[in-house]
Amino acid sequence: MATLEKIRQKAGVLVAVVIGLALLAFIMGDMLKSGSSLFKNSQLEIAKVAGNSIPVQTYQERLDKTIENYKRNSRQNALDEATTDQIRQQTWDDLIRENVMKKEYDELGLKVSSDELFDMVQGKNIHPSIKKVPIFQDQTGQFDPALVIQFLKNIDQDKTGNYRASWLEFEKSIARERLNNKYNTLIKKGLFVTTEKATEEAKYRATKVNFDYITEPYNSVPDSAISFTEEDIQAYYDEHKDNYKQKATRKIEYVTFDEIPSDEDDRMAYKWMEDIKEEFKNADNDKQFVNLNGDVEFNDTYFKQGELPTKVDSFAFHSNIGDIYGIYSEDNTYKIAKLTTIKYLPDSVRARHILIRPDESTGDINAAKHIVDSLKELVLNGADFAKLALKYGSDGTASKGGDLGWFTSKAMVQPFSDTCFFSPKGHITTVITQHGAHLVQVTDKGKASKKVQVAILERTVEPSNKTIQFIYQQASEFAGRNSTKEKFEKAADEQALSKKVSPPLRINDKTIAGLESPRELVRWAFNAELGNLSPVYEFGNKFVVAILTEVNEEGNTPLDQIRTEIENFVKKEKAAELLLTKVKQAASVKTNLEDIAKTLDVKVKSAKNVTFTAFSIPGIGVENEVIAYATETPKGQLSDVIKGTNGIYILKVTDINESEPIETSVEQKKLIQSYIARVDYQTYETLKEKADVVDKRYKFY
Repeated sequence: MATLEKIRQKAGVLVAVVIGLALLAFIMGDMLKSGSSLFKNSQLEIAKVAGNSIPVQTYQERLDKTIENYKRNSRQNALDEATTDQIRQQTWDDLIRENVMKKEYDELGLKVSSDELFDMVQGKNIHPSIKKVPIFQDQTGQFDPALVIQFLKNIDQDKTGNYRASWLEFEKSIARERLNNKYNTLIKKGLFVTTEKATEEAKYRATKVNFDYITEPYNSVPDSAISFTEEDIQAYYDEHKDNYKQKATRKIEYVTFDEIPSDEDDRMAYKWMEDIKEEFKNADNDKQFVNLNGDVEFNDTYFKQGELPTKVDSFAFHSNIGDIYGIYSEDNTYKIAKLTTIKYLPDSVRARHILIRPDESTGDINAAKHIVDSLKELVLNGADFAKLALKYGSDGTASKGGDLGWFTSKAMVQPFSDTCFFSPKGHITTVITQHGAHLVQVTDKGKASKKVQVAILERTVEPSNKTIQFIYQQASEFAGRNSTKEKFEKAADEQALSKKVSPPLRINDKTIAGLESPRELVRWAFNAELGNLSPVYEFGNKFVVAILTEVNEEGNTPLDQIRTEIENFVKKEKAAELLLTKVKQAASVKTNLEDIAKTLDVKVKSAKNVTFTAFSIPGIGVENEVIAYATETPKGQLSDVIKGTNGIYILKVTDINESEPIETSVEQKKLIQSYIARVDYQTYETLKEKADVVDKRYKFY
């Protein structure tokens, strides 16, 4: 603004007018291109809840904080894709819940006071999440409130501010949970079942009926006897279309161009191994050589006979140190094996240790090592190792005097394992691992046997840049020449490409079978138009070209997609009409169930011990209408003609067994508990549905 003011002062009114017009044109152009984003900011909208817009920045800021907190708490520098996706989803769920529930909380005046928060953190009602935090537990694993107070007193010693930021986010999360619990508790306290309702329900449960019945199944009517029109199909669909809701989906067909090494790539890999073979044989430090030159790091394991692949095993146990074997091929990889070391080692050892963990706030191992060095001096001077372990040990072995029992070399982390297996019995030493500083003593060793360490130099045959470029060119040419579905399918057949068809893809899907992290392809499908061809995508070791073959928008499923299903229902309705007329006519001239059965040429069947609350009837299946009639029709009386789910029925109740119903008060409590059990889930889901949440994550992620 200051720059514009200087220009205006120096250049006069004319320049100011020119600049003003230019700015106006720029703003108007931006408005036209972005759909009036100046007012709606719709391009940056990631969600809409109850008509309120949520910008992507709000979600991203919270996501970034959550990821950083997770990294700090788990002490990980990077997260895998699965963990990141879980955090993204949890952050999304929390954000939507807050926006759905905020209006409810505000209208009811629900809040979490500072006193409540204090009580959950340091008071008499500690939140369960705090009790599970390891740094707030004593040596026995029990929660110690004094450790919480100590942590909060020292929290500002962390100069980065990370611990305070994490703690504040944690407090917000337990406050949100408390708010939600208050809201649900209000609803639960308001639930009530009347005495009349409980009495009726108890009576229904206590009453069992036996009845005879006849049925004319709908599937007994042949298709040749049924006729219907397109108007019948449309009318049924219009009446029931709300039963056929669908989410937005897309389907694609796609071909892949795999990045497979060429013959030239194979020859180059083999030549590389030939050129380096002599150098590997003469190398003084095999581990360093393999780590610097090979595709797979050096394996420190000592193998006993029979544990290596057959050819390498035979070589290793019948050769001298420094001998090599190969070049040989395994799993698309060329390898050379070199016998590095021969030792006589046991299969298992027994040891005890005292673990001192690093400082929780800084992660500094030096203080822990200093304590271990002091303990070592005490043991060497005659102190009881087991008693020191019980007093100072920080893991589950402390109560056993630090005893780890017998273990194999793979059971422990490598520095710890190497120390135990290579040290003599009784030896006491200090070891540093990712768990902390250990004072270790080997207490027993198994029988030693010959074991070998083999250095394997590996060269994987991989496609070169030249090969990958050639494959990409093939994919690009395919995409450029086949822009329609007909051309796409014809070219795929001519080039013998395996054409794959995706399942219906949802808007936030992240997976397609056989493709590595294909999220970009899903996003493309929801931004493309039917029949569009995709650009060339690279997923893992495949180039992919896709065509959008089906578009289904959210809402009612179109009739054409469910025509067969609707036709079957129409047939069923037409069959019901025919049978209903037939059975009513028979019942109009006969008053006895057996006589009606003879007229219809059907058998009389029986059902026993049916209650009003039954889910189904033995021999019939799920027939709610029949159950209702059976429990309400007087004994000995014929029911009306019943139009059921699977057929037309007439029944006669032959017996009513009424046991003593449970007390009304007990039934009331039972019903209320069943309602309460549904509150936590159904309340929020109902409010979320009412809020009409619009999910636009697909635009950004």
